[in-house]
Amino acid sequence: MLILIREGGQAMEQDAILKRGELLVKELTEGMNQQGLNLQQVEEQILRFVYKLAGQLEGEVIAGLEEPTQENSVVVGDRVAVYAGKRNLRYRNRFGGTTVIPRRCYKYRDGSGGWSPLEEKLGLDRCLGYSPLMSYLLTSFGASEPYGHGAELLAEALGFAVSATAVQRNTEATGERLPESPYQQIESHRQQERCQLMVVEVDGTINAQIEEKQGISGRESLKAPTEWKECNVAVIEKHFSGKRSVERWTGGRYGKFCEFDPYVGRAGMAMGQHHAERIAFIADGAPKNWELQKTNFPTAVQILDFYHASEHLAAFCELLPEATGASRRYQRWREMLFEGQAIQMIAELRRWAERTTDRTDAIREIEYFKSNLSRMEYDRYRAEGLPIGSGLVEGSCKFLVGKRFKGNGMRWKRADNSRVLKARLAKINGTLPRHFAPQPQKWVPRSLAA
Repeated sequence: MLILIREGGQAMEQDAILKRGELLVKELTEGMNQQGLNLQQVEEQILRFVYKLAGQLEGEVIAGLEEPTQENSVVVGDRVAVYAGKRNLRYRNRFGGTTVIPRRCYKYRDGSGGWSPLEEKLGLDRCLGYSPLMSYLLTSFGASEPYGHGAELLAEALGFAVSATAVQRNTEATGERLPESPYQQIESHRQQERCQLMVVEVDGTINAQIEEKQGISGRESLKAPTEWKECNVAVIEKHFSGKRSVERWTGGRYGKFCEFDPYVGRAGMAMGQHHAERIAFIADGAPKNWELQKTNFPTAVQILDFYHASEHLAAFCELLPEATGASRRYQRWREMLFEGQAIQMIAELRRWAERTTDRTDAIREIEYFKSNLSRMEYDRYRAEGLPIGSGLVEGSCKFLVGKRFKGNGMRWKRADNSRVLKARLAKINGTLPRHFAPQPQKWVPRSLAA
């Protein structure tokens, strides 16, 4: 069977395509031998040829698609949709060309919105003027890099121009559609998987946002004052016995901590905490973190992040006069802390508090250790194979929030922050591709509807 493509309205047979390819090979070979053409230039010209051919092939495939229904009236979900004629849908494909689809359009009888079964069949209803694969690439780069830089990198990889506006619009639109509930984000099979250990880490970071004022929008909003907003981050890991790899989920939310609390709880349930033989919860000394743990992971082993504890110990030692050997004492007390001798360390800190330059601050640091005493049994944790540091979640704060939201001049509105954060989380968790898979609504001919 001959492969047919369309070029200028004329069908071109496979033989013609091969001849055109042979001619290109000859031209490029001569160019390298006689005109100083280099390999990079050769590859660029071949790529243009392949992309043009691929775009034409995609157009042939699309032209041969059948409409999912020819009914004049259907029930979509619980809404009646009536045929309203054919209209062209244009989208830019993965090969840099534009594909045009004439498709049947329906209007809902309640007067709000419409429906295109072919558009849903292709997954184009989830994209903004691009094919699903192109929309995925635009969102993937937009969630990973500043829009302008992401557009430049993507254009270099694809071989044709991509605008920063396209990257931004697709990233934010995708983020807006992505589910926020962990029950929808995390695959259902994970809830039933048994694991030897589940580790839950939480932390927070802040970044600049535009202070939104009523009646101010568009470019004028960019002149609004800056306010700092907290983004709370959680990392949940499942450790399995044997050689099976670790499963990890990263989550994050802008907003109040009281909203983050149930979000992490749902994530724990979706990851299967009831099928974990043991749970370890690691955080810094903020009381809200331990309230979250008691509410959502009541059976977990509480572990104060060792590195946060070390920072508080360093803060105490900075209050000691240099002549007292503060650096040497810090190393000694940190070693005691590491070996699970927190009680002895606190006793020594009390004796040295009188010699600090600010006794009030020194007592405050001692109280920090006292209030977290039961969470600093680091010798036992290590012996039982439990982690003692929240490096995962701290790294996630830097990678998830810092890398994407804290660049020079980056100020975001809260809604934009949340949209891009969801897209970035989906990218990091590996769930972004499935968003672009077609998800057609269920429908039946109206004549058959109950």
